[in-house]
Amino acid sequence: MPKPGLKWWLGLALLVGAGAAWISTNSASPTSATGQIDKFYAALSHRDPPATIRGIFADMQKQVVPFGVDFLVPLPPWNDDTRREADAALTGIFTEQGVTGTLPRRPDGGFDWSWRGPNNDPEFAWFLNRQHHIPALFVAWRETRDARYRTAFNVQLRDWLAHNPPPGHYSLSSAWRALEVARRVEEAWMPVLFAPQAGEALDDDVLAGLLAAIPDHAAALRDAHSFSGNHLITEMTGLAAISLAFPDFHDAPQWLDYALAQSHAEAARDIYPDGAETELSNLYQQVVMQELQRLADLLSSSGHDKELAGLRPLLEQGWNFFAHTLDPRGHGPLNNDSSIGDDASLVRTMAAKYNRPDWLYIATNGREGAEPVGSPSEYFPYVGLAVMRSGWDANAEWAFFDVGPRGSDHQHADRLHLSIGGFGREFLVDDGRYNYQPGPWRDYFTGPRGHNVVLLDGKGTMSPPNTVNLPAQVRHEITKDGDFLEATAPFSGNALCGQGPAYHTRAVLYLQNNCWIVADRVLCAGPHQIETLWHFHPDCAVKRDGNLIYTDNPGQPNLGLLAVNPPARGWNVDLIRGRQTPTPQGWYSPTFNERVPETCVSFTSSLHAPTTTLWIVWIAPPAQKVTDLSPKVEVTEDNLAGLHLRMQWPGQNFHEVTIPLDASMSP
Repeated sequence: MPKPGLKWWLGLALLVGAGAAWISTNSASPTSATGQIDKFYAALSHRDPPATIRGIFADMQKQVVPFGVDFLVPLPPWNDDTRREADAALTGIFTEQGVTGTLPRRPDGGFDWSWRGPNNDPEFAWFLNRQHHIPALFVAWRETRDARYRTAFNVQLRDWLAHNPPPGHYSLSSAWRALEVARRVEEAWMPVLFAPQAGEALDDDVLAGLLAAIPDHAAALRDAHSFSGNHLITEMTGLAAISLAFPDFHDAPQWLDYALAQSHAEAARDIYPDGAETELSNLYQQVVMQELQRLADLLSSSGHDKELAGLRPLLEQGWNFFAHTLDPRGHGPLNNDSSIGDDASLVRTMAAKYNRPDWLYIATNGREGAEPVGSPSEYFPYVGLAVMRSGWDANAEWAFFDVGPRGSDHQHADRLHLSIGGFGREFLVDDGRYNYQPGPWRDYFTGPRGHNVVLLDGKGTMSPPNTVNLPAQVRHEITKDGDFLEATAPFSGNALCGQGPAYHTRAVLYLQNNCWIVADRVLCAGPHQIETLWHFHPDCAVKRDGNLIYTDNPGQPNLGLLAVNPPARGWNVDLIRGRQTPTPQGWYSPTFNERVPETCVSFTSSLHAPTTTLWIVWIAPPAQKVTDLSPKVEVTEDNLAGLHLRMQWPGQNFHEVTIPLDASMSP
């Protein structure tokens, strides 16, 4: 990426003479027939009247009009949220990912755009430099004609352009990391530049500065982009958007060709045959799918339909996975680095775009669309993720079991984690991500202690591979009456202490509209400490009665968790809520930078031989007490081949249940 030959410039005065030389050096003269960019720069260098310059700019705007509404990222709606964001930005107050701070001033009175916010978090600075507040200020001015908003976005853009020259090399800086470059130009600058009121809103020097900076943004995306994943796909979508919106730049055709080649190749690498994105995070599944969908919409609206041939099947696979992992509340799983959001509304939009009434049925709890063919439960073999559910209605039971690879990025130590909900509530949960700042909180939320797993001597199982080329080796069966999955993960051994390898096998049997039976077998030699963790949603009032753990929220559905077949020395049980020291435990993070106390139930014991523990989990509807439904359970066989149980629910006869386990693992 070429470095600017002269200092970053602004204003019509600097664009004359030496400024024009900078343009010709860094943005080769356009070759398209319209040549609006060429005319614009020539008018600036010749000091043509502002009316002439703005007339040329208006002709540039008209080039995207035929592309329709899907071409540009829409400006924010005029509502209370937009007004609040604009009013805060007037005084230099910005909220990024839920954290609010007042942007410091430099000694010369300008803004410190590299500020990391009140928590010294680089995420704050990166998001600040995406400049999402600029469209909010623009919309506030457009709707109110209050000159303060117009002054603010011109002052802030002028200041940013003056003090953030392109580095000319790969950068992770707050201003020029490629991800921020893509989001700034596509989501903040282009919606404003191509708005009908842009010519009236932008000062002459700011308009000139923005247009002069466009090729630098394209160069950063072309020559200093990320290597893979959601960043690369987002950056290539931004590069494609620039090339299509500004076709008169000399390199625009090459930018588009490069963006498409990179996007197609990365999408093929990034999306498994069962539709999951390799990061195995519901949040980043959404990010990747939305960016690829954005690219598809750009191509379709600008008449490049032939370039969509290889992209559309991948898009449909990815959206299908996203739809089928929704829980009945309309949320995706909180796996790896994810947040809770209204995923169902996005699925409804995609159902209309792809004419998929089955997705609409899932997203509306069966109120609209057509019921999907087959069982509501589904196992995705490449990524080792299972969704178990009793139906598609709002009160359906739902579980999420993770037995697959770790993920290509944004990973958590969540192997063999199980989440459970039903009747419109979440009960057993993944604790979320909180933030990306290294330290004890990040360790907790990404580590095994933030998940419903088994620890041996305080440690989780060994990490699986980040990505795979073949389906996971998992025993699974999905039927109309129930589902069964079983997987094994190794613990690390300690030969110096006489400890050989150890293994955890977790088998989950779901009997629809009845219960989940979870068998945890730990095969090991020598003395060990075992700890099984169950994290409850913060809304759950968790109580204990012997080996029965249950939620007690009057007038609501409640969950019971019965510990059966405990270790020989029994269980020590602790209910931990909102602990900070010596290490965090009992915290839940629904969204980035937010954490709230939850109850974590810790079952601990010592082992001296292979042990299989058992858990019976059921949900009681609001009209019934969960404790009144507690079953009688007798383990009649416990050997390497599995367990055999006799179970009796209140008012019912005994029935036999067999839980097969992998007999190939031995200490």
